[in-house]
Amino acid sequence: MNKEDIAYCGLDCELCKSKFADIRQKIKILDEAFEKVNMKEIAKAIPFMKFKYRGYKKLTAFFSEECPGCRNKGGNPFCGIRKCATKKGYFTCAECDDLCKKFNTLFKIHIDNEIQTNIKQIKENGIDSIVKMKS
Repeated sequence: MNKEDIAYCGLDCELCKSKFADIRQKIKILDEAFEKVNMKEIAKAIPFMKFKYRGYKKLTAFFSEECPGCRNKGGNPFCGIRKCATKKGYFTCAECDDLCKKFNTLFKIHIDNEIQTNIKQIKENGIDSIVKMKS
């Protein structure tokens, strides 16, 4: 792991990539099953299914390629954390005094405390310590 694998918010991009690789594999299996039963045509024939299937395809398209990480134009294009950190010239939010309200949504998604743990580690021991710890 290198520094570029640590997102502005403190998340480990490599960990996220491995989780989403599992999701992509499961989507592939489901898509193959849908193809066997011709789900595209079934969805066209049943009015309420048409929109659900279209929504499914849009959702799974998001997962179709591996995210390059937020430092490489990946992740949420509207991320307020990334915008704030880059505007302030911070490598991570560990350089800020406190984690601001921009983190509230992430804390609801990442309930494992990875963000808080990583930011604390970076604040106390520097970015290199987390890179070594994750390697």
